[in-house]
Amino acid sequence: MWQSWVNAIIGLWLIVASFTIAGSRIGNLTNNLISGIVLLVLGLWAAVANKSWQNWIIAVVGAWMIVAAFWFPSSHAGNVANSIIAGVVIAIAGFWAGLSKSTQTKTS
Repeated sequence: MWQSWVNAIIGLWLIVASFTIAGSRIGNLTNNLISGIVLLVLGLWAAVANKSWQNWIIAVVGAWMIVAAFWFPSSHAGNVANSIIAGVVIAIAGFWAGLSKSTQTKTS
């Protein structure tokens, strides 16, 4: 599923962004780093596995990224926007992949 690859790439981006976006506070930095690692691992795993549970966890991480944008406020608007945009894309792709994997499993 291409959605899993997109989430893995976004996970890689969050890891890189943790260290490159100026103005990151420790809570924001740590959240992006941990979420990025989880997304990278689960995204790659979901891309090669025929299970859908990884995509549901990815979708929850996406929702968490949206909440965390406000939970760990940053002094830099780019950090907040990065968390919100990434969270929306992650959640949509995770739900989409989870639903399509569940449908494939039922029809196969």
